Amino acid sequence: MSDNEILMDKELFLDKFEKMSLKIEQLSSEISKMKEKLDKTNKFNRSFGLEAIRNSKPLSFAKEIHGIKSPTKRYIMSIRTVSELWKGRKNDFLIAIRQQEKETQMDLKALGIRIPVDDMKNLTTLTKEVLSMLYVSSELKGIEITEILREIISQINKEGQNMVHEVKQNLLLK
Repeated sequence: MSDNEILMDKELFLDKFEKMSLKIEQLSSEISKMKEKLDKTNKFNRSFGLEAIRNSKPLSFAKEIHGIKSPTKRYIMSIRTVSELWKGRKNDFLIAIRQQEKETQMDLKALGIRIPVDDMKNLTTLTKEVLSMLYVSSELKGIEITEILREIISQINKEGQNMVHEVKQNLLLK
């Protein structure tokens, strides 16, 4: 091989190497952008429930229910009101389950189910399911359920107008 041919081979090799390096750089840039976009999407998705909690108000008559705790976390269910417009709806009850750091009590994650205040069918179903759980629990423990239900209903009747007033204050009713 002559010096001329070797020089041409070197130039061809360097040209191909440069093109390949450029392609690798472009691919790396695209992968980096995709990863950044995925991270943003995941961050947004994780914060959705926490955002709903921040945009809602707790109800004083609906006490928080604490679930089984883990060594580092605790779980809390609450019923709240949301007046913000979301997907064309506003004025909803928000049934929220939050995961908190046990020591700092900082919310880590949240999941919320929005039910419109005027959605009587779903609210009736929810009430029936909760009362069914109470019935089953009472039967398993051998406790008389009629006394519990009578006490709950009389408490609701006694505090009913205050409950309605509180929800009206929290929501943007027409």
